[in-house]
Amino acid sequence: MLAIKQEALTNSFLGFADNASNILHIKSETAYEEALEIIEHLFDKANDTADEPLNDLIDIISKSIEKYESSLEGIVIFDNEANNIKQEISALRVLMEQHNLTISGFQDEIGSKSLVSMILNGKRNLTKEHITKLSKRFSLSPAVFFN
Repeated sequence: MLAIKQEALTNSFLGFADNASNILHIKSETAYEEALEIIEHLFDKANDTADEPLNDLIDIISKSIEKYESSLEGIVIFDNEANNIKQEISALRVLMEQHNLTISGFQDEIGSKSLVSMILNGKRNLTKEHITKLSKRFSLSPAVFFN
């Protein structure tokens, strides 16, 4: 009985792998687009429960999509650049975007526009006083400004 189940499971999986090989091992933009469409379809079909069997398939295809995306030249360059930005600069840029601020928007916390510009360009660092004032103004933990 166990041998029959094992054989059925093996054959079932091999059939699935044959039908889905292009989305399990994405090698082209066309296969990538197809995988995205399948994920969208699965999201629509799957129930929002922890024991939903389609969640396993969603995880498998998502990992394949992530692997493909992380190999794209533009993504690799972006990741390298993003990983080399100081946390304090990232935090300031996010605050600027979220609160629709320009470099003059930090005058009370940091000072002149030129000083803010130098900090954003990595030529100067935020001081303890800057971080304290920014944390207070935006109700943030000072840890936001550190790696």
